[in-house]
Amino acid sequence: MRCMQYAIEQSLTQAYAHHINRLMVTGNFALLSGIHPDAVDAWYLGIYIDALQWVEITNTRGMSQFADGGIVATKPYVSSANYIHKMSDYCGDCHYDPKKRYGERACPFNSLYWHFFVRNKALLHNNRRTSLVYRLLAKMPAEEQKKIVDQAEHYLACLDTL
Repeated sequence: MRCMQYAIEQSLTQAYAHHINRLMVTGNFALLSGIHPDAVDAWYLGIYIDALQWVEITNTRGMSQFADGGIVATKPYVSSANYIHKMSDYCGDCHYDPKKRYGERACPFNSLYWHFFVRNKALLHNNRRTSLVYRLLAKMPAEEQKKIVDQAEHYLACLDTL
């Protein structure tokens, strides 16, 4: 995943990352992948030179990881590959195709995005800000949903190789 490679490499070499890389690349991936918020807090606090605990924890827990019950952000800050493609130039040289939800070379952000909403339906389906996602999901054929969920579960089983 070129976006993850760039965001992590920049973080390691510069102890800094742009808001998009922090929130919509590494934070988004962590939330979609089910990484525990404590691990995300520790990584952000340990890696970024400008990470002050009183700010970083609030941003990480509330905005990036939606782990404060919706106090800071009223909906999870998650996205599919489409957002990353629009906000960056990472997808051009990436092994993964940002337009594919499943199948060979499908971008992990796509299947993980839909899987996140399937997995968290009980928590999020009544949230007005996520209602569009659930309407789209309801219109999606069951076979399509299954392919996406299967793809996501495959990626979740091999996160280190993405």
